[in-house]
Order: sequence, then C-alpha cells, then structure tokens
Amino acid sequence: MKTSEKRGGREGDDTASATMDAARSLGRTIGETSAFKRFEIAFESFCADADAQRRLTDHRTRQLEVQQAATWGGADPSEERRLEEEWAALLALPVVHDYVHAEEHLTSLLREAAERISRGVGMDFGAACAPAGGCC
Repeated sequence: MKTSEKRGGREGDDTASATMDAARSLGRTIGETSAFKRFEIAFESFCADADAQRRLTDHRTRQLEVQQAATWGGADPSEERRLEEEWAALLALPVVHDYVHAEEHLTSLLREAAERISRGVGMDFGAACAPAGGCC
C-alpha cells in the first residue's frame, strides 16, 4: 500500500510531509542562530521587568496615537518631540535596549529568510502567510 493510500489517498501527502519536515528543519535552524538566542535571553529579561514592560507598552500606544493623528493631519509637533524623548529614555534602560535591538536583529533575519523563500517559490511568502481580510 502506498503512503498516500495509508493516509486516506489524498494527493500530495508526500509533498506536504516533505514541506512540513523542511519547515521543522528551518524552525530548528532559526532557533539555533545567535540572533534567536540573543532575542530569547533579552525577551526573558524584559519579561522579568514589569516596569519596563509597562513603559514600553505605554510608549507604543502613544506612538500609534501620534501616527494616527499624523495620518489625519492632526499631529502635534510637541507630542512628536515628547515621543522621541520618551523613546530615548526607554532605550537608556539596558533591558529595553537589549530587547529592542535583539528583536530588530531577529526580525531582520526572519525577513531575509522570508525573502529567500519568496524567491524560491515565486510568490510573496510573507503576504501569503498574513491573515486574509482585515485592513492591515
């Protein structure tokens, strides 16, 4: 009996299985990178600091509000300056600095991997993984 027959006779089961194996391998490989390990350490440190979490969350909320106001033409320059000053103060905290930079580095690595996958399959891999519908 063929493998596809054992699994209910669906076409492409072998290809799907190979794809999942490759995805697991990619996941393991990413997990072994220095970028991922640095992010993991920085994330754990950040999660252990409730004050830093609150401050970063508050900042990102205000940042979205200012960006939305700018989109509609109502951005207050003093609010934008205050946001920049707040960001500088946040980055002065080692736990936030390390977390943000580790996150940026890992994101860069993941984007590069997605771009290479996109070139390999001939379509925008990241867009294909995004949720359907919605505004963003």
